[in-house]
Amino acid sequence: MNLETLLLNNSQAEQSEVRFCAVRWTTSIFDLQHCPSRFICMLGAADFNLDIRELALEGLLLANDEGRRISQNLDIKYPNLGSMLEYILRQQPKLLDSTEMRDHKLLFPSKMYVAMIKFLLMCFESELEQTNSSGRSSEFLSSVETLCLLLEHAMAFEASVELHAIASKALITIGSHFQEVIASHYAQRILWLKQLLNHVDLDTHESAARLLGIASSSLSASSLFEGKHGALCALGYVTADSISQKNMGIKPQIITSIVNSEIATLTSIAMQALGHIGLRVPLSPPVSDNSSVEILVALQEKLRKLLSGDDIKAIQKIVLSIGHICSKETSSSHLNIALNLIFGLSRSKVEDILFAAGEALAFLWGGVPVTADVILKTNYTSLSMTSNFLMGDVGLSMSKIICNGKNEDYEHCHAMIRDEIRRKLFDVLLYSNRKEERCAGTVWLLSLTMYCGHHPTIQQMLPEIQEAFSHLLGEQNELTQELASQGMSIVYELGDASMKRNLVDALVTTFTGSGKRKRAIKLVEDSEVFQEGAIGESLSGGKLSTYKELCGLANEMGQPDLIYKFMDLANYQASLNSKRGAAFGFSKIAKQAGDALKPHLRSLIPRLVRYQYDPDKNVQDAMAHIWKSLVSDGKRTIDEHLDLIIEDLVVQCGSRLWRSREASCLALTDIIQGRRFEQIGKHLKKIWTAAFRAMDDIKETVRNAGDKLCRALTSLTIRLCDVSLTEVTDASHAMGIVLPFLLSEGILSKVDSIRKASIAVVMKLAKGAGIALRPYLSDLVCCMLESLSSLEDQGLNYVEMHAANVGIQTEKLEHLRISIAKGSPMWETLDLCVKIVDTESLDLLVPRLAHLVRSGVGLNTRVGVANFINFLVQKVGVDIKPYTSMQLRLLFPVVIEEKSAAAKCAFASACAMVLKYAAPSQAQKLIVDTAALHIGDRNAQTSCAILLKSYSSMASDVLSGYHAVIIPV
Repeated sequence: MNLETLLLNNSQAEQSEVRFCAVRWTTSIFDLQHCPSRFICMLGAADFNLDIRELALEGLLLANDEGRRISQNLDIKYPNLGSMLEYILRQQPKLLDSTEMRDHKLLFPSKMYVAMIKFLLMCFESELEQTNSSGRSSEFLSSVETLCLLLEHAMAFEASVELHAIASKALITIGSHFQEVIASHYAQRILWLKQLLNHVDLDTHESAARLLGIASSSLSASSLFEGKHGALCALGYVTADSISQKNMGIKPQIITSIVNSEIATLTSIAMQALGHIGLRVPLSPPVSDNSSVEILVALQEKLRKLLSGDDIKAIQKIVLSIGHICSKETSSSHLNIALNLIFGLSRSKVEDILFAAGEALAFLWGGVPVTADVILKTNYTSLSMTSNFLMGDVGLSMSKIICNGKNEDYEHCHAMIRDEIRRKLFDVLLYSNRKEERCAGTVWLLSLTMYCGHHPTIQQMLPEIQEAFSHLLGEQNELTQELASQGMSIVYELGDASMKRNLVDALVTTFTGSGKRKRAIKLVEDSEVFQEGAIGESLSGGKLSTYKELCGLANEMGQPDLIYKFMDLANYQASLNSKRGAAFGFSKIAKQAGDALKPHLRSLIPRLVRYQYDPDKNVQDAMAHIWKSLVSDGKRTIDEHLDLIIEDLVVQCGSRLWRSREASCLALTDIIQGRRFEQIGKHLKKIWTAAFRAMDDIKETVRNAGDKLCRALTSLTIRLCDVSLTEVTDASHAMGIVLPFLLSEGILSKVDSIRKASIAVVMKLAKGAGIALRPYLSDLVCCMLESLSSLEDQGLNYVEMHAANVGIQTEKLEHLRISIAKGSPMWETLDLCVKIVDTESLDLLVPRLAHLVRSGVGLNTRVGVANFINFLVQKVGVDIKPYTSMQLRLLFPVVIEEKSAAAKCAFASACAMVLKYAAPSQAQKLIVDTAALHIGDRNAQTSCAILLKSYSSMASDVLSGYHAVIIPV
């Protein structure tokens, strides 16, 4: 037993694990061109175990086969169609049975058949791509006929609906390439095809109808009648092809009567049949006893009623059929009725109906890049689903399509119709005061540009079309806006070099906000200015959206000028929408217009960065699209334009528009992450200013964004000032920028959140900056000492003032306040400052401390400065000697003058600590002066006692020589 047989047998074993292993080994060992292994995968596609099914579909490249096209996967090598079919036939020889299979059982499970057909179609298309029409061998044609037999077997009664639909569509696909094979083969199978016309699946009987149309070309005249009466759906295809093949004159009065008498669903099918006939020849009037009336004249009231109904699918079929009927029409009355029926849908809010009407208008305009044969004899569904008409060789084939079979009457009538369509779009719909009409106009203008873009008239209209799409970029309606931006990209593809250059300039102007609308929309009472709910409700609880309602609110509030503010807000919203629309347009043309956009990058990139953080998710998405299209390496682009970006963001942090302020803060938060000092140093102070401004913003979301920016900026600043993470020179420069700013603008701010954030940053700087902090010690220490009182809870001051009234001892309350201050971040920072003081620092620090001793206010500040002097002298030791004289002259009177007991004791301790390092003459004078206080008032005596006690505990060595002076006291 060889490996292939072993795997085939095990792929059908009872144990799911065995089957899984068989399929796994099959897909791993063999390549895609190996027919036996692909058959095993087909078997696995019908397995009840999900894992096995998925693995098998992967082996057939069908796991994500939606929309897969062979032309997009030329590098994939599929098996030869004949070889694959030959192996399948060896496994199931009954497939060669050519008898009708509608009453027979399925030869394979439905799911296996589905996978098999999909894979065989890919083999068929692959082989078709590799050969041209002249090089198709008889062997390949034989394989195609065998494939048709397999597809017929798949149409057995017990097959699933999905299998019927896929098999019938596969036959149409084959017929689109080998029409003569399908026509001759199925001319003998008309009865079998007619059975399929009653199928429950719409796609299946649609495909059967198409097959009947193809087969009718091979029918004899005597057999043609039978094909025409198969079903209403088939009638259009059969009749249309009959006209083409036999050049017969058709008077479709039977179908017309069905349109007038049946319900919407059947009426739409009848209209579709008329449309298919109209693709071949102009429809002549139905015959009546006394007069001949044109078809649309006879049906217009019925159609108008149906088009205003609720059956969306029926409306789509009817409106498309109107376009088909008029594609070869030369009657002016016919064409005008068709236009009126289509334009009657301008207020529809159903997108599918609007797009169907757009296709119909394209057929009326003329020059659509599809032929009647494509529509009637392939799997054609709609213009939008067939292909991209603006790419490839469409431009070359377009002139043929436009010119073929068009006489002078046709050109004259359709030229008039094109003028009418143009007037309706540009004079009525696109600039209407109703948003639904502007949306319809946009859909239809886009359809004409997309499907008839190479038509000479459209080419002449391109500047006008560009202006209209530019105007529509500011629409509130997202569909209108996105279609307008898509239209801009199509205009770009269609235009010449000058048009492309003008379009890029117009987009940049719209995006940067430097342009003005060339045409305004006139407002009437019911014109919607804002979307409902966008600005709340009126005073009475009613909605506020239309111009009339806004005027009513302004008058109700007694402020008629308020309407101008509403209009200003509406204009800003339109400007924002225009930028978003321009971004969508940019994203579609950016890769093609790379050189044209280069001069504008300096102005575009800062805005793009900011708009990616806009509070509106739609704006974010739009800008992300254009960013990805314009920029190949986002990080590198930001680095190259960092100064421009930061300058723009800092300016916008102060914008009058809250969304600009919020977006700028969020953008800065991300951009400053991980930056070096040479990149960010020049902007550091401005960014801190912007952060503090945002933290005090009137809008909560902006304040939250400011808080985020402050946290990111704190992290960046601490890293830049940390000598262990940054070069000492850079750390020193960063400290010189940030610390003075924080001390003057941050800690002294009146905004509580800013003060707290500033203190937190300063404290962290003191921890990590090390010796880089020394040049700024005097400012830092004084600021922290003053903050001990200025940042204290003001409630404690109030309690102390009324302590006596509520029976609280003042001294205990003072000690409580001091203990709280010692636990604060400010005191912790002071403690860090003491540790890095050196001799050079004393020259600046001591005079500032002296000034603070004289002028400092607040219990915590005065006690704090005394304690800091105490700790400072302990730290520097003998280095304080040059300053002892000044300090003693300052501290001694302060002890006497101080009214607070706690502050008096603190200054006395500081005085004693300085005494320890004073010169003998200074010490003698101080001790004598202190002893002399005992003969003064009670305050002097108290001061004397406190000072002597501090001397004895802190400077006992100095005091030991003056017992004669002290003991009597």
